[in-house]
Amino acid sequence: MVSKSAFDVLGPVFASHGWVFLGPYRRGQGLSTSAGPYIGDQIDAAEKKGGISAGAAEMVRLLETDHLNDQLAALAWLRKQSFVQPDRIAVAGTSFGGIETVLGAEQGNYCAAIDSAGGAQSWAQAPELQVRMTRAVRNAHAPILFFQAANDYDLSPSKTLSAVMKDARKAYEVKIYPPYGNSTQDGHSFGYFGSTVWADDVFRFLNRHCAK
Repeated sequence: MVSKSAFDVLGPVFASHGWVFLGPYRRGQGLSTSAGPYIGDQIDAAEKKGGISAGAAEMVRLLETDHLNDQLAALAWLRKQSFVQPDRIAVAGTSFGGIETVLGAEQGNYCAAIDSAGGAQSWAQAPELQVRMTRAVRNAHAPILFFQAANDYDLSPSKTLSAVMKDARKAYEVKIYPPYGNSTQDGHSFGYFGSTVWADDVFRFLNRHCAK
């Protein structure tokens, strides 16, 4: 149930701004334990067998296939719900969820995307990830807000991907906030627990791109 603490914090923030909040559990995690193997275990197994590069390749493969398929299935489900405006659905995520957000901005019909620290832990060790995320933002159908805390693992993803979108003349924003917490891991969790800092910027971005 590792994601529950984040959902418990984020759900009320989005709901208080008038948004329906859907927080899915990944396959093999929490309420989706029976849905398949957990991505962390799959990456660890690939890394033990073939080293860091093999683990990185497995991560990219899973995120752009099984997990992207799950995201798009959730999007299709949301569009059918009576309490959802189907043309005003955004995607947001932190870390692996941030990677999924970028892939969703390319493949899904969202009004906006919020990428918090997507790829920050693995960017330098995973050239395949850099290539895949670069392609996704270049082809993005939704504007993307990239944000990170200054003490996150690596700020390159936000800086690099926003530059790609600028070059491609896509709508985007990028924001690097002051350090959050007392460690690199605290900085990486900023997207989950730092809403008192980023909420105004995030909902301004969503309102700008998702308002009718």
